[in-house]
Amino acid sequence: MRPARHAMLRMAGPAALRAGARANDVGMMLRAMTLARHAARRGEVPVGAVVYRGRTIVSEQANDREATGDPTGHAELAAMRDAGRARGAWRLSDCSLAVTLEPCAMCAGAIVNARIGRVFFGAHDPKAGACGSLWTIPADGRLNHRPPIVAGILARPCGRQLTSFFARRRQERAASREASTSPSPKASRSTTVA
Repeated sequence: MRPARHAMLRMAGPAALRAGARANDVGMMLRAMTLARHAARRGEVPVGAVVYRGRTIVSEQANDREATGDPTGHAELAAMRDAGRARGAWRLSDCSLAVTLEPCAMCAGAIVNARIGRVFFGAHDPKAGACGSLWTIPADGRLNHRPPIVAGILARPCGRQLTSFFARRRQERAASREASTSPSPKASRSTTVA
């Protein structure tokens, strides 16, 4: 095994390796993290997603809810939508999805409906995750498609992107509240000499 490939696999984490992650999947997650970083700079929650087939990126997106005002502007939905358009077909069964945050119920449902072949995600989402945390929608035996889910690829750095973004946002809001509630300096009295 080449040293670079071995280093990529080590980055994935032992659980992800046991679940079948390969160096290419780690590389796609790194790309998704780059997209997430760009989203954070635009004020979006830093989540990035890449739809890929083998080593070829079919589409890639980041969260864009703030910019578009679209409540469905999640990275993985936008990436799957673009992948379907690029391929001229809604069925993406020969594609994989790498996303930096565990998909929510809306996105997990779309993953099933798009027939995504494999799903890799970074950080778990204990508040809204639907691929293992709160629900496991893609593994529900009542559904007609159940893609393999590999959790925790680059989980720590993916999680750090999110926690630092929200910590920064809380600091900015606190500073804004403090600025709006602090007394304004007394206006200086000016006298006019006639």
